[in-house]
Amino acid sequence: MPAGAGSHIIQRQDQPEHLQRLLAYSHLYKTAQWWRRLRATGTLTLAFVAPLVTLAVPAATDTLAAIGAGWLVLGRTVLTGLERRGITKAVRVHECYDTRLFHLPWNTALAGRPPVPDDIATAASHVGDDAPYRGWYSVDLADTPWPADVLLCQRQSAVWSRRDHQAYGTCVLLVGLAWFVLGLSIAIAADLSLAEYLIKIFLPSSPAFLDSVELAREHWRHAVAREQVENDIHDLWDQYRDAPATLPMAECRQIQDAAYLLRRDGPRVPSFFYRLRRVRSSASTAAGTQALLDDEA
Repeated sequence: MPAGAGSHIIQRQDQPEHLQRLLAYSHLYKTAQWWRRLRATGTLTLAFVAPLVTLAVPAATDTLAAIGAGWLVLGRTVLTGLERRGITKAVRVHECYDTRLFHLPWNTALAGRPPVPDDIATAASHVGDDAPYRGWYSVDLADTPWPADVLLCQRQSAVWSRRDHQAYGTCVLLVGLAWFVLGLSIAIAADLSLAEYLIKIFLPSSPAFLDSVELAREHWRHAVAREQVENDIHDLWDQYRDAPATLPMAECRQIQDAAYLLRRDGPRVPSFFYRLRRVRSSASTAAGTQALLDDEA
């Protein structure tokens, strides 16, 4: 596509072929999340039930400790591996959505071969309501030409994700700390010794606490990486603003490469948390984009 032409991203994104790819991504992503939900459910169940059982039935302490250790290993190997495999499939479909919508070349060296249309159609057929997926890129691009309009869409994605990861990491850590304090409170109320506390309460619930601390750190590190992509985008936008003809498509492709890797390898923000913040995130990123366009004018 020639630089300076209008790619009409906002209008084209709701066309059937683009919308189908987005629906397929959503289904595959949600399917992969089931493995994380299974891991989280088991971990939280052990964290909640084990202390109560060990206090009521002391003889079950060793058994529950062994179960907790076994679940920790299973969750961090098998379940995490299955989730990662599903996420990779979903992210490749998302990459197909972005590259076709943005008129960017597919990077085979990075993402392998594009997903076949048959698999995309099958995955998309599991999503009955496409209304939440319309207007996916919700910024007003005005008459911004290609590839600068691509850069603005990439910016919205980076800012949105960075803010969600920062907020979710904080929430996860607060929940983990609250659970840790609750365990200490139970131990003090029951007048347990340090050894009894470690065996009866801390060890069974430690997978949940350790997961919360580790997950919070992962989300914060991911937010920092997203912010670096934001900075790269802003540098390119400044370059475009000063000399519109100097923004090559290859630079947008490099930003897309970074976005692909972050989606593939980064921690996940649950769908419910994304939905809770969607209206606010959409409004803030739209305002940020408008500010950039106003500065250009």
